[in-house]
Amino acid sequence: MNVLMQMRRASLLLLLATTVLSATLCDQTFTIYGKTAGDHSIFWFDEYVGGECYFWEVNTVYLGYDRPYVMSMRHDGGGKDWVPQLLADLPSEAGTILKDSSGVFRINDSVSFTAPPPDSTFPRKHARLANDGPADARHWYRVCPVNCSDYPVFTGVEADLVYSHKRGLYKNYGISRAVYYAPSGYLVVITDQPQTAVGLDTMHGLLIYKLRLPQEGEEQ
Repeated sequence: MNVLMQMRRASLLLLLATTVLSATLCDQTFTIYGKTAGDHSIFWFDEYVGGECYFWEVNTVYLGYDRPYVMSMRHDGGGKDWVPQLLADLPSEAGTILKDSSGVFRINDSVSFTAPPPDSTFPRKHARLANDGPADARHWYRVCPVNCSDYPVFTGVEADLVYSHKRGLYKNYGISRAVYYAPSGYLVVITDQPQTAVGLDTMHGLLIYKLRLPQEGEEQ
């Protein structure tokens, strides 16, 4: 091994050690509890963030008007001990977890969606952020001039994005879970962002769509 290669290897090991020592490891996990019935719906979900950030946040997203109304509450343990019981006492709507078929999620034989195609320029652009900030989702959207987000690609349906979670970075991601509420036509998508922020903090997201499926005899 020549001197140059030894220097590169030593630099890489030092960078890796520095990253590990400074990691905050704020890793997100979303739990979808459900929604109340009807078009004027309230969605309930938890966001658990581990590592040094450690918090549980119970989120409600109220839809049905011109914009979503969001309420977030920090609560140790999240809502697992009381939100399901609350929804059981209210008119609520059951959701269907959609199956992941090699990256394709199908609602029926003619309606499906996938994660967007990757943007080859994103890794390079995101890497630059770490020089002057946390390189998290808020940082990305604050400095990104154009083409800042990509959203799921739908086939056979009109899909209106009605809510996006603030800590998600919506570029070059996969889909980890999708839940469809057939009576009201709402779809919840949890995104899986492999790119991390400074500190190895995750930037997964949650999207809510209102779908307008074609009626029988209509063509999309």
